[in-house]
Amino acid sequence: MLRRLIKSLFPGFMARVEAESRNWIMQCPRCGHEVSVWDYGGMRYRAPGPVYRLGRCPDCHKVGMLRVFKRDPLDAD
Repeated sequence: MLRRLIKSLFPGFMARVEAESRNWIMQCPRCGHEVSVWDYGGMRYRAPGPVYRLGRCPDCHKVGMLRVFKRDPLDAD
């Protein structure tokens, strides 16, 4: 809902938010599964650094503190 509202009001801004949110990764401490913040359903724009967020891993389905960190765009995976 929030994404649609921001996109309808500020389409250029939302494109920047999406691009940056895709560089932020959420990692499960139990299984190591990684997913981008954007694909998880979140937004992270101009954030200062890594944090931990309570969430459910989309792979192992366990609830825990997911590590959120910025992936280096030059990092080739």
